[in-house]
Amino acid sequence: MATTFSPVLFSAETVKTFDRDTVFMAYADRSFDRSTKIKSTGDSIHVQTAPSYTFTATAITSPGATTYQTGTGPGGAITPTASVFTGEKLIINKYLEFLTPITEFEATQSNLPLETICGQRFGVAYQQLMDDQFRDQILVTDIATIPAGNKLYSGAPKADVSKTTIFGYIEEMRVQYVNATGSSAAGAVLFLCPKHFSALLQSGIMDNSDMGLAGRKTGRIGSISGLTIVETTGLTASFEMILMGMNTVNFVEQMVKSKTADATNGFFMNLMTTCVWGGKIFAERAKGIVIFYATA
Repeated sequence: MATTFSPVLFSAETVKTFDRDTVFMAYADRSFDRSTKIKSTGDSIHVQTAPSYTFTATAITSPGATTYQTGTGPGGAITPTASVFTGEKLIINKYLEFLTPITEFEATQSNLPLETICGQRFGVAYQQLMDDQFRDQILVTDIATIPAGNKLYSGAPKADVSKTTIFGYIEEMRVQYVNATGSSAAGAVLFLCPKHFSALLQSGIMDNSDMGLAGRKTGRIGSISGLTIVETTGLTASFEMILMGMNTVNFVEQMVKSKTADATNGFFMNLMTTCVWGGKIFAERAKGIVIFYATA
């Protein structure tokens, strides 16, 4: 008796695994996923960036004490302030195609629904790929969009971080975030590789985290100075620390097609899917990303 596979089950397991296991992507702005229907690579989303204003105060002057001249204040002609609107776009420029065959014999002998298992395994690999894509959007693709002052170094090309401890590095990143954005860093996310995460655990700073002394026992840091600490192997090779506000990186990712089909050259089914995605750090939001390039 032939086994019937459902593409709905395959895609549902993939999405469930992806949403549960993502690290970087959990903090992306994915609002465009819900507001647009991306169909293929080459599609683009156009965004209009709001203007930024800088103001200075004008003093109200009192009437002259001896000349009896009228003082100056609001109510006269107002000098217009130009509003500059710029357009940026996020382009869907990456894709992944996946096909795996499942023979009727494999399905009959298995005590598990194979499309569910394949969906879960695909979701794990896809999650790792998307997290890498998110990281590279910051460190490679849109690195020029991030202000130069938001890139801190402990060594070459410029040793501009004066502190020498892991917590000192984090504090300097926090200060730069506040200076660049003009807002509090509370609620921002700090991504660390396992080595830096362990150094933070051993630094004695746990007493100042929301986990308190319990953090020493569990190994969970929680939040420090309002920053959410997230450990990721995505930074293991290069040792960067990334501090960013929530929803700073825009990402669109969709599984646009999912299908099961009888093979034409044998008694097996093919599970197939196509995924497309694209990312963008818009200039105004780039101020909310601070990178510390550690040497080790």
